[in-house]
Amino acid sequence: MLTELLVHNLAVIRELELSLDAGLNILSGETGAGKSILVGAVNLLLGGRASQEMIRTGAAEATVQGIFSLSDPLPWNRKLESLGIPASDRLTVRRSIHRNGRNRVFVNERMVSVQQLQQLARGLASVSGQHEHQLLLDPEIHLSLLDQFGSLDARVAEVGALFAQWARHREALHRLRRSREERAARADFVRFQLQELLSAKLQPEEDRSLEHELNLLKHAAALNDAAKSAYETLYSGRGAVVEQLASLEKNLDTLVRIDPGRASFKEHLSQARIHAEELAHALHKYAQQITFDPQRLSAVEERLALLHRLGKKYGGSVEAMLRRTEELRKELNEAEDVGMQEEELQNALEEARRRYLEEAGRLSRSRREAADRLAAEVVGTLARLDMPSVRFRALFSPEDVPTDPGEDLFSPRGIDQVEFLLSANLGEDLKPLSKVASGGELSRILLSLKGLLGRKGDAETLIFDEVDAGIGGRTAELVGLQLRRLARKQQVICITHLPQIACCGDGHYRVAKETVGQETLTGIRRLSPEERIEELARMLGGIDISEKARAHAAEMLKSLR
Repeated sequence: MLTELLVHNLAVIRELELSLDAGLNILSGETGAGKSILVGAVNLLLGGRASQEMIRTGAAEATVQGIFSLSDPLPWNRKLESLGIPASDRLTVRRSIHRNGRNRVFVNERMVSVQQLQQLARGLASVSGQHEHQLLLDPEIHLSLLDQFGSLDARVAEVGALFAQWARHREALHRLRRSREERAARADFVRFQLQELLSAKLQPEEDRSLEHELNLLKHAAALNDAAKSAYETLYSGRGAVVEQLASLEKNLDTLVRIDPGRASFKEHLSQARIHAEELAHALHKYAQQITFDPQRLSAVEERLALLHRLGKKYGGSVEAMLRRTEELRKELNEAEDVGMQEEELQNALEEARRRYLEEAGRLSRSRREAADRLAAEVVGTLARLDMPSVRFRALFSPEDVPTDPGEDLFSPRGIDQVEFLLSANLGEDLKPLSKVASGGELSRILLSLKGLLGRKGDAETLIFDEVDAGIGGRTAELVGLQLRRLARKQQVICITHLPQIACCGDGHYRVAKETVGQETLTGIRRLSPEERIEELARMLGGIDISEKARAHAAEMLKSLR
């Protein structure tokens, strides 16, 4: 429960300290005194949205701190340990808002993010604002309230996981079928391209080889003349190099005979003659091989033109075209494998659908059982709140658990849609809340649901901001007694303008606004028994408080002891 609340520079509050006890804590004060600011402060501690406008005029930063005593520390300590915070039997949450937009959050003096605070604070307190009862008119929240009452959140999460799995399989199957249709539409084109490449009978490096051959064919005459001329110079012509080397040998014989130390000269000459003769023979053979073949030249040019034309379509080089050939083969093979993939995905989808429907059907049956219990308890609670002829029911759509529902009913929360129906008076038909419930009736229904959900572990602390909207007199007294009953099991904080509710509190706090110099400030303090009588008398009598009002206030308190 919330034991201490400290507020600094929030709205019109400069400094405020509030100590709260177990049971029913009443906050009262004039309209506009700042009572709802305290609710806003608690919302900040629970991870609610913050804005710079919340900071008191002239201040650079606003700070809110709350100390929560934990009746069962174990589940909270698991959350703390997941954040690296030591276990404790209480939570100290401090949050600061700076004008530069920076938010800082500390839990037990360890910094955490706002998102982590939201997860950690879930279950610490439930805040019902001044207009929350209007939310009951929206059928979208009725299913969530029913799941909370039935403690079905774990099952809802399981259904959500199965729904996500089913949706993934369905999307994968749709993508595969779209892909199959697209592939089928281009299959003929792919086959044409593949056949065109295959019919070309491409060989690796063929384009380079043909370019080289084309160059030789174009220059055959020049190559033949150059080779023959080189052969004659080396070997066959008058004064050829080989002939001159023979003459050189005589000169070297004379040199070596006189200077034997230069015998290596003859060895060099011998090697030179061998290389010259080998080169001459190679040139002669090369010249004999060179022919000018116009037909071969035309064939090479045609082949290269084909490769060039195919290259523009399939990648340029022969290597690129060979890779494209393999890609086209693979694409056709994959198209043939789609049928098998589709069958596997279809089987997986059917299995996911079966598992989802099985769990969703189990959840749906549990919801209907919980709905019957909820209706009985709401009727019982509302009867104590001056609605003796009320009837309440959760209407399911579809009304019965379907054995084979259409996929239009599938959702992460199951196959059910729920709307709360109410008949407030005898003889009236059950109708949607938005059609029949008045403001006072909605306030009481909200109180009833909050009480029931609180018993299901919805929160350790229940906070009601003006739950008395639209009620008064005897009904207000009954609402106060109901709050008192709730407070026996959990801490309740209630902001009210009605003395019939205020007198039921275990502790009573007055919120007041005062002007100090050029500032308007809000303060709060716990009332003594005498001050409490005075406050109740003010709530009863207005501006001028009579002795009769004081006596009435004292009697109201005495009757509840």
